[in-house]
Amino acid sequence: MLCRKVMRSVLKTSKLCLDVRIMSQFRRMDDLKICRASTVSAAPRIDNKSGTPIQLHHNNNNINNHNNINGNSDFLNLQTTQTPQSDDNDDDVLFEDLVFYPNGRQRANDEDQNSIASENAAYNACIEELTTIQPNEQAIKNSITNGKTFSIRDTIKFLERSGLPLTTVEQLSIIHVAGTKGKGSTCALTESILRQYGARTGFFSSPHLVSTNERIRINGDPLAKHKFTYHFWQVYNRLKERREHELDMPSFFMFLTILGFHVFIAERVDVVVLEVGLGGECDCTNIVRNVKTVGITSLALEHTDLLGKTLQQIAWQKAGVIKPGSHVYTHVTQPECLKVIHERAAEKQAKIIEVLSTDAYFNYNLYADYLHSCNDYVRLNGALAIQLAYDWLRQTTGPLHQDNAVNEPHMTAEVLRGLTKAHWPGRCQLVKYQNMRVHLDGAHTVESMRVCVDWFLKSTKLSAANPKILIFNRTGESDPTAIVRVLHETCNFDMICFVPNVANSLKGDPNQTTYYCSADVQRKRAKYIASIWENLCIKTDQNNLGQMYDTLWDAFCEIRLRYPQDIELDVLITGSIHLLGAAISALNDTKLVDIEPPCDQWVSESKCENLSKF
Repeated sequence: MLCRKVMRSVLKTSKLCLDVRIMSQFRRMDDLKICRASTVSAAPRIDNKSGTPIQLHHNNNNINNHNNINGNSDFLNLQTTQTPQSDDNDDDVLFEDLVFYPNGRQRANDEDQNSIASENAAYNACIEELTTIQPNEQAIKNSITNGKTFSIRDTIKFLERSGLPLTTVEQLSIIHVAGTKGKGSTCALTESILRQYGARTGFFSSPHLVSTNERIRINGDPLAKHKFTYHFWQVYNRLKERREHELDMPSFFMFLTILGFHVFIAERVDVVVLEVGLGGECDCTNIVRNVKTVGITSLALEHTDLLGKTLQQIAWQKAGVIKPGSHVYTHVTQPECLKVIHERAAEKQAKIIEVLSTDAYFNYNLYADYLHSCNDYVRLNGALAIQLAYDWLRQTTGPLHQDNAVNEPHMTAEVLRGLTKAHWPGRCQLVKYQNMRVHLDGAHTVESMRVCVDWFLKSTKLSAANPKILIFNRTGESDPTAIVRVLHETCNFDMICFVPNVANSLKGDPNQTTYYCSADVQRKRAKYIASIWENLCIKTDQNNLGQMYDTLWDAFCEIRLRYPQDIELDVLITGSIHLLGAAISALNDTKLVDIEPPCDQWVSESKCENLSKF
């Protein structure tokens, strides 16, 4: 029997029961149960007596156990773990715990539950209020239509109206990173390396997977919810009190950017690793005029309705983050893009450094064995992250100053620890859960999808007998045909699910609100993508296995109806970071258990009626 509690409809008769565990309306990362995700437990940092909201710690080590050239594994002081696995006999394991805390998560005891529930309620009230302001995409469209001055001017206006002068923000030491692919993982690696040198780091990134406070990190951890709540109301109330008319408020992303600067000033960080939101030239992170270290990651066509129809136009937008006299590191390879970047750098008298391959650094001191243990995003973006970190260390003053040669394949023990201990969820990430090998990757361009597919094929090489399932969505207005073709031509899937970024039909977590378009608009988009897949099947005379589902909940239900729990599955979820967040939320709400259902106990109300089959 497949059923869902809390008055959910039954799909079809089966020997499985899908038991929904909803502790609260916005449980997500706030669940209070104990997770035993692996044999390694993270050290707790909990103040049980004072009622201070708990700051959860995760120990992120993703490499296998290797010795250094002297045969002494303690040389690098690297703790190692095996591939993260869930305990299928433990009802307390949530999917998000395995995504965000692969080495285990220490949770609160019973005495802290009331204080944490209160903290979560206050935090969610902030997020509810945040979702009422203008979506960032509309703000970007306005800024491009009206020119850069419009966007930068408004960001500075709201920043100073919030009580924080731009000159104060410019006292922060910032590494600014733009690009199409890999800018988030490059930032995560750079931040991780600098922490190994003892720097207190701030990290601003987007989008979030599950919870909005993931976007603002201190020393690698999402900003504690009670701190987010405090700073949110400080900034929001000032802006609201001083607005000149009803709509005189920053956009969603602009507000979070301003909030991040407030937090980094208050937390007295040594360095801020700042990821561009969209584009570069017109992005509201681009207000700081004295950035010394800049990174530009790989480029591809993206958001063409906003950033331009050609690679040269995309490159021009990305190179807008270059500041006068800055050092600009890049691994862009397209000659037409490099030409634009060099021209824009020359205008600012900035220096361009094209970085080496990551392999060159791992070959230094015979560290090559570690490269095979690293995630794919380390192989792709490690060299750029190393040079960004080295450049900041060279230019900073005080005890953190380090002299390292520019663009030479030199790797210190701190760098190796930073690369191997970095954890960037949702990027080439494998999570084992309820007899599914869930592959998560937010690839959203043709180039990144090729990398994703290559990773998936390698990952499933030893599990060839497992059914292969694709869950896909591609947000935005650009033509997804080329990305869909990559998946169609390179992988043989047994089941294909096209879905909107909607976890289920219940009222959603405000952290998962769709800022850019409604669920109905997303469903139309998913149906359109499914039609592209159907046309590719017709052209290649292949059987079309694609279906469109209204929610991820419906897709996961259908998966388990088709494949019983004793069959291990390889599932690839890709195409959008927002899709990953919705998938995590949907899997959080499900638990599979074997039961023998009573006959005729349930009335079927088939969700398949909501499907559009192609």
